[in-house]
Amino acid sequence: MPRPKSILRRVEVDKAKKAHNCQHNQRHRLERGDKRLKVWANRTAEHYCAACALQIIERDIAKLQAIATDLQEEQ
Repeated sequence: MPRPKSILRRVEVDKAKKAHNCQHNQRHRLERGDKRLKVWANRTAEHYCAACALQIIERDIAKLQAIATDLQEEQ
């Protein structure tokens, strides 16, 4: 039986190769070697600092849990 597809986009954790600003908050500076969240949108990657990435992940987990609850209630 085939596995269901994921609704998550291509996402990975890597290290910054050079210093740059976080895509979410320009005041957050990533230095070379810092861990960052890399989210692919079409053919380009967006990079987020760990603090912003954790906020995004926590918010999305809450959204997914609410969706799962809605689906379970209807069955």
